[in-house]
Amino acid sequence: MDETDSYVSDGAMAKTPLSIKVGAAIRKARKQRGLVMRHIAEHNDTDVAAVGNWETGRNLPKTENLLKTAAFLRVDPVALGKGEVVFLDDADNVADAEIVTDAAPLPAGPMDIELLGAAVGGDDGDFTFNGEVAGYVQRPPGIAHLRKVFALHVLSDSMVPRYEPGEMLYCGGRDAVPGDHVVIEMFPEEHERNGKAFIKKLVKRTAAELVVEQYNPPKTLTFNRYAIKHVWRVIPLKELLGY
Repeated sequence: MDETDSYVSDGAMAKTPLSIKVGAAIRKARKQRGLVMRHIAEHNDTDVAAVGNWETGRNLPKTENLLKTAAFLRVDPVALGKGEVVFLDDADNVADAEIVTDAAPLPAGPMDIELLGAAVGGDDGDFTFNGEVAGYVQRPPGIAHLRKVFALHVLSDSMVPRYEPGEMLYCGGRDAVPGDHVVIEMFPEEHERNGKAFIKKLVKRTAAELVVEQYNPPKTLTFNRYAIKHVWRVIPLKELLGY
């Protein structure tokens, strides 16, 4: 018996054509490898309910989970992000297998993206950068040659359902334009070492202001351009995967 129907968590997001295609691709690759959802869950350090939601199209996997799943199933991560299955070995040899062990590692980008340390912000800030590098994370294939990129973990729930607490974001690339999601770092206020930082959706830029949108609770915020230290674009999943 497959585990899909037995594990479906509450709070799943609405299905989209892409999430359905990606879910079907994960399910197809998993079955061809002779695996059950529990194996993917254990590899990704998540629960079976989450994998069930991916396979049924209720949720798209986060970028890091998509990369981990592709590595575990030995499929091309760019193709998997499009809802396609491209095996990185001779798939015919595993079509009828029960269990695949000692899988060869997926050719992947280097672990050279800085993961910046951050602390939970106060009532009016999503977080603050602590000025330290917390570690290094894998470079996704779509940004193999992109310079000045960094990663951070989402700490607040102000952008749910787009970004969940604990999700890892990659930031950098071209300048942000209206419609992009952005990370905004403010200059420190008096007697503060680090300025507040926010993850929002850019609505409009003027000479004096930056207008952004927040999802949870829904509202529009305005920032003084002269109080802003940096604005970085959040790199979307499609771009990280190379399409």
